[in-house]
Amino acid sequence: MERAKEKKREKGKEPEKEKMRGKGKEKEKRKEVEKKKSKEKVKEKEKEEKRSKEEEKRKEQETEKEQFKGKEKKEKDNNSILTKPPLEPREKNKQILVLGLDGAGKTSVLHSLALNRVQHSVAPTHGFNAVCINTEDSQMEFLEIGGSEPFRSYWEMYLSRGLLLVFVVDSADHNRLPEAKKHLHQLIGTNPILPLVVFANKQDLEAAYRITDIHEALALSEVGNDRKVFLFGTQVTENGSEIPSAMQDARDLIAHLAADMQ
Repeated sequence: MERAKEKKREKGKEPEKEKMRGKGKEKEKRKEVEKKKSKEKVKEKEKEEKRSKEEEKRKEQETEKEQFKGKEKKEKDNNSILTKPPLEPREKNKQILVLGLDGAGKTSVLHSLALNRVQHSVAPTHGFNAVCINTEDSQMEFLEIGGSEPFRSYWEMYLSRGLLLVFVVDSADHNRLPEAKKHLHQLIGTNPILPLVVFANKQDLEAAYRITDIHEALALSEVGNDRKVFLFGTQVTENGSEIPSAMQDARDLIAHLAADMQ
């Protein structure tokens, strides 16, 4: 009798056990779902961070591009470049011509003379670059013409109307000094009395020829007895620093020669 009752009680407990097992499985299932959701949230967060970094990088690249464009535009504005030269040189207000091979440092020298401070130029002059320099007594108008092959055809055209010639050479570029000499002598050969001021530039470089070497390499002793010839060693080093005394002396001399030629 007692055994029968015990069996009956055990039988009654079975549904409860099944119910408890069902609850346990459901709880485990919920944990799995929550775990899966948690992983998905972590992945989504990682994706969001990656998108944020990519967006930040993109904005930085755009900012760099804008800064580069602004710098390039500023450089062009500083150079006052005229991409298309006038058909004829101006009759009035004769200019001081600044010529020389490409890479000699003409623009850097010219802007440094104008500002009385070292002003580097990294962009080559593609065309014409007009700069006015004021002194205590007068205003000088300089015209630089690009030194690369396409622009050399304009050199002689403007030389006939120039007050004087400033010719810039790279003292450290030994291989191109013969080329510079050839073009210089071709230019001055058309005008036997035009004053000549030569800037032996980049004197700060270790490989630079000294003044006496430049004088010989350019054969300046052969430019004519009736011509005023001057040779200055120049350098444009630390940006923003005051120009060397030699460049100040050269500027004063150019102003004096220009006044005499007008």
